[in-house]
Amino acid sequence: MPSVGVAFEHYGETYAITADQDTVAVIDDLGTVGTLSLRSRGSVANRFRLDGSAQWGNQTARLSLDFDGRWRRGANELEFAQETGWRHFRDSGDYALSSDHLRERARVGWTRDLSEQLSLRLRHRFDGVWYATPDPYNLDSISHEPGFELRWRNEDFDEIRGGYRFTRRSVPDSTTLGYDRHTLEAGAVWAFGSAITLDVTNRTDRRAYDPGSVRESSWENRADVSLDLDAGSLTTFRLRHANEVARFDAPDDLDFDYEWARTSFVVELHRTENLDLSVGPAYAFLASDTAPTEAYSETGVEFGVEWRRGADLWIDLRQEIGRRDYEYVTAPATDTNDLDVLLDELGTAEAGLWSDYLYYRVTMMLTADLPRGFSANLFLTWQPEDHDVAEHDSDTRIFSGGIERRF
Repeated sequence: MPSVGVAFEHYGETYAITADQDTVAVIDDLGTVGTLSLRSRGSVANRFRLDGSAQWGNQTARLSLDFDGRWRRGANELEFAQETGWRHFRDSGDYALSSDHLRERARVGWTRDLSEQLSLRLRHRFDGVWYATPDPYNLDSISHEPGFELRWRNEDFDEIRGGYRFTRRSVPDSTTLGYDRHTLEAGAVWAFGSAITLDVTNRTDRRAYDPGSVRESSWENRADVSLDLDAGSLTTFRLRHANEVARFDAPDDLDFDYEWARTSFVVELHRTENLDLSVGPAYAFLASDTAPTEAYSETGVEFGVEWRRGADLWIDLRQEIGRRDYEYVTAPATDTNDLDVLLDELGTAEAGLWSDYLYYRVTMMLTADLPRGFSANLFLTWQPEDHDVAEHDSDTRIFSGGIERRF
């Protein structure tokens, strides 16, 4: 199935360098794109998809070729996926530090049903990137990641899973950035009747760098808990909690020990068959004994709207309004020429690197099927920050999307 269309990307950032002067960084990439897609016909168990695309924009030119296939024979399933992409940056464009590059991602997996409820999955992932002109900002890298997973599932779709992955990343032009990583993962999903669903996952990483590396080896653990309660057909309560802990062998200003957590409670109202509204509080914090100036707490309120019009239109809008307070903050600027006063403000032991601020985070996604074979998609995120110290204010905007015509 071929298609042609127009695609765009926008990145904009505004931040203050003094009370009276702002810096604005903007990148706009607009261009035409053509795609060709092939799909297999037949059973769901044996299928493949091949997508090729070319994009010619005012900032970049891109080529991509993606393949995904699955084959099922009895108790065995084989899967293969790959993504190949080439990107060229124009000399007259706004990408100051980027270099032309080729990227290849591939994944091969084999799943074996050991019984009606138990399965074993083996897989290997490859990720490589090669730059036309390598430099300290654009370094070639290659990573291999073999792993396995055991999964148990009953007839009620309750599930328990666990596995291990080993990653080796090499950076030929900077051996100090290569590492070995060992990852243990475990998770479970339980459905208590039709009203309550509990989803728990945990991941533990050991990342080891060369002793002479500029980066420090570390232990990291990430846990996520999700609890959904359906209170009738019109209301759903959702509780989300995430916790992350990092410990470095030799903490420094770049790699510092920390504990981070975020908890949110959302009430989702199913107003109609096509409209869902949600609202609820959220709280997060970061604590660090080795970098106390990074510590903060964050309190906000989340709002959400999801609207569907059959299979033709889907809009998801998420907003969060709140405030971040640091444990140690930057002292506000004083309107004085007294050098002793200024040094006292900037040199106190309690002075931090940042200032407290109000934040507003917006994310929107849209997909639409239009008449005459046209379709549209849009992704947008906007994050303005209003700091107590005006020089720290910032405003970040990212959006991308396009319109295409299928034939």
